[in-house]
Amino acid sequence: MTIHSYAKLNLGLKVLGKRADGFHDLLSIFQEVDLQDDLHIDVDPGGDLSVIADRDDVPDGPGNLVYRAADALRLRAKRPDLGALVRITKRIPSGGGLGGGSSNAGAVLCALNHAWNLRLPEAELAAIGGEIGSDVPFSVGGGTALVTGRGEEVQPLKIVGDSPIYLLVDPGFSVETAWAFGSVNIKLTSEGPYIRFLNSVRASGEVALLDFLETVENDFLPLICARYPSVQRILSTLEDSGALGASMSGTGATLYGGFSDPQIAEQASLILERLGYVTHLCTPVRRPGGQPDP
Repeated sequence: MTIHSYAKLNLGLKVLGKRADGFHDLLSIFQEVDLQDDLHIDVDPGGDLSVIADRDDVPDGPGNLVYRAADALRLRAKRPDLGALVRITKRIPSGGGLGGGSSNAGAVLCALNHAWNLRLPEAELAAIGGEIGSDVPFSVGGGTALVTGRGEEVQPLKIVGDSPIYLLVDPGFSVETAWAFGSVNIKLTSEGPYIRFLNSVRASGEVALLDFLETVENDFLPLICARYPSVQRILSTLEDSGALGASMSGTGATLYGGFSDPQIAEQASLILERLGYVTHLCTPVRRPGGQPDP
């Protein structure tokens, strides 16, 4: 069995405060895009569990979120005899705020739930994912969602109107998530355009992404801009090239612009590639959630 595991964009990210459990309360719209890893899964009737990645910067075995997710799934099902070999072909950059490891974990939970014939409901898979990592519950269902709490509260959203073309830009460095959360300046959140838009989205269950892009705010962006001056230059290039909105995904470092016209997005991609940056053109993934794509 081969399944796809999609990158995740944070369309804005507000930090509402620190929780008693040490995590932070967050507010964001998560969007899967069609930059994907591939997971090749062979069920092992002997009960052995193995995870192998094709990149040196991605751990094999128990150090990989895929291994932890598969192990947690068989323990929740009280079936330690179940096994699998998972080989990961990576395309999603590591350390870029695109949730590649969490996406892999969410995808393998869905795939092995089916392959092992466990028939656990999606809500239970998401609960298992929440024990593995904050972004994993979203990756179980995928698509587009309003995400709150530390990432475990996921409200699926319907996209209305046209979908943007996203141009992802690798700025050439990665950001350590723990450092970013430890350094971010948490301010009292005012009800600006971004918060008001999210409140309307929460009530309606729908989001017009082309309109939403103009309101996006990321609380980590000033921190990363102060440390890496090239970030603002890239964002300005995206905006000057026709992006409806440009920001950073998660705690960084991947930057993105949202475009309504594919040709304008392609032209912006060429400009940034000539400046020496790696880019990816992506579209939103629309899927019902809970089942792996073939």
